[in-house]
Amino acid sequence: MQASLFAEHPDFFHPQDLVQVKYEMLRAHHVDGLPAAQAARQFGLSRQTFYQAQLAFAEQGMVGLLPQRPGPKGPYKLTPPMQAFVEAEYRRQPQRPLAELADELAARFGVRVHPRTLRRLLQKKKRLEPPAGPGR
Repeated sequence: MQASLFAEHPDFFHPQDLVQVKYEMLRAHHVDGLPAAQAARQFGLSRQTFYQAQLAFAEQGMVGLLPQRPGPKGPYKLTPPMQAFVEAEYRRQPQRPLAELADELAARFGVRVHPRTLRRLLQKKKRLEPPAGPGR
């Protein structure tokens, strides 16, 4: 990082604080007039990171600069109609083994998922408090 603020005021500016680094990068661009690429380079970040931070800050404020959890944000195999089917079938027959429900889902929609995926979906939707055991 080449930003002089962090070198001149180490008690206040912390180069490990990514939220602060991104905020100061955006401030350098919007207030000091640095071009986006130069501001990103000065703060040790990519131009892509600059534009992502700018959009996130515009939409959410400081919260948008917080690091996001990596990985999938939701079940990518289960479309909303599939989720509705699983929920309806579970409400209709709550004692039915989830392995059977997974088989029916595969037969109807052509997508095979593990019973644990269905368990997580139902737990997330507050429909299932599963007992421990195989197939449930």
